Amino acid sequence: MTADLGSTGELPETLTWEEFLALPDAIAQCVEGLDRGRVIWARTGPRRNQRAAVRLRNALESAWSVVRAERNECFEADVEQPIFFTAKDDFLKPDFILYSCLPDQDQDVPASAVVIAGEILSPSNSVQDMNRKTTRYAEAGIPWYWEVDAGEQSVTIRINALLPAPERRPVGVTPLRAFHYEPVAQWVGDGDFAYHLPFPFTIPAESLAY
Repeated sequence: MTADLGSTGELPETLTWEEFLALPDAIAQCVEGLDRGRVIWARTGPRRNQRAAVRLRNALESAWSVVRAERNECFEADVEQPIFFTAKDDFLKPDFILYSCLPDQDQDVPASAVVIAGEILSPSNSVQDMNRKTTRYAEAGIPWYWEVDAGEQSVTIRINALLPAPERRPVGVTPLRAFHYEPVAQWVGDGDFAYHLPFPFTIPAESLAY
């Protein structure tokens, strides 16, 4: 959901954190993440995807403000905020996130603080890229993954919860992933969007409508 990459023939396949910081802004905005130094280039999605990400961020902030006085927690929401896994050269930028509040001096958001990682689907998203991202989110223990399909006139939101791999499996079969996401709720624009986790919320349908 960033600037158009154009031809990627001369763009690097790997970067250190220092090299990433030295990139011109127009190129750095096209980096969706560094997978242990390997560059993940972002693909530009429709403008409605950007609007959907901002609306989801705003809706989460508003929903949290309603219940925060009753709960001993603190959350913040952002769009395209890098979340860091094992090192500086190992990060991804979900389209929107909800994360536990951090001390003012902490400028980086570690994956351990992230509660919801949200992605706005785009025709340019490859299955391989999305699987890579959700695998990293699951490996990092991010408890919720929201998948959003922003159509021309409506929005569909799927809430996925991080669950252990099934224990009932044939003898001798070992899963590749210890944890994975399973869909637990879906909203298709019919009435308000409500769920009880990670905190009870109700998002008015009109706040997400096109």
